[in-house]
Amino acid sequence: MALASARSVLSATALLWASLVPWTAPALAVEDILIPRPGDRRPTNPTREEENLWRGETEADRLFREANKARFDLDAEKARSLFEQAINAKGSMRAKVKSRLYLKCYLPKYKVTPECEKLYKAADKLVQEDKLGEGLAAFQAMREKYPNLEWVEIGLASIHLKREDPERAATCARRALAINPDYVDAWLLLTHECLMHHDMEGAQMTAQRAHELDPYSDIINKIINQITNEMSKRKPD
Repeated sequence: MALASARSVLSATALLWASLVPWTAPALAVEDILIPRPGDRRPTNPTREEENLWRGETEADRLFREANKARFDLDAEKARSLFEQAINAKGSMRAKVKSRLYLKCYLPKYKVTPECEKLYKAADKLVQEDKLGEGLAAFQAMREKYPNLEWVEIGLASIHLKREDPERAATCARRALAINPDYVDAWLLLTHECLMHHDMEGAQMTAQRAHELDPYSDIINKIINQITNEMSKRKPD
């Protein structure tokens, strides 16, 4: 965003990049970088508000929710199957529309084998444990074995960002887009690179592309608003 770490995609960008720096400021500190990933770490136990929503959910809503959980758990093919079921289920049109969107923009374009999922989860675990050298080697090996898996490129990009190397991260994002031009997380990585280089126009363009692909994302909308507000401050009176 190919199972590159479903632990934080939408929090991934929460909010991209917590602060848009002035033109003269140094690059964002690595701890401030929120790295796009295929999924999102969610609490194990649902909140009371979530439980109340679930009581009134339709079959399409339930399947969409279960598909997202599978995506967050890096179970790509289980998520794919559940999203497809949600599209054909009775109930919420919004759940059906978002299921189509997530299939296109957040899941791997090509089928992921069980062996690939296992390897990815192992590589992702290394990154989560900050074993970046081992994680890098694992993802690079996966790139050789699965060259058409965009999540692998996002996993590599996350390591490069942790190492404060936005150029290599952006190169990985472009490789992911060569596999799947609709992959939202890759566009967000390019937005991140633009912000690191104080390129507000470039950040606006790439964030807008992410928004066109996923107009439902509150995170992307916030990113665009932040960029727009920052650019308006810099216009001459």
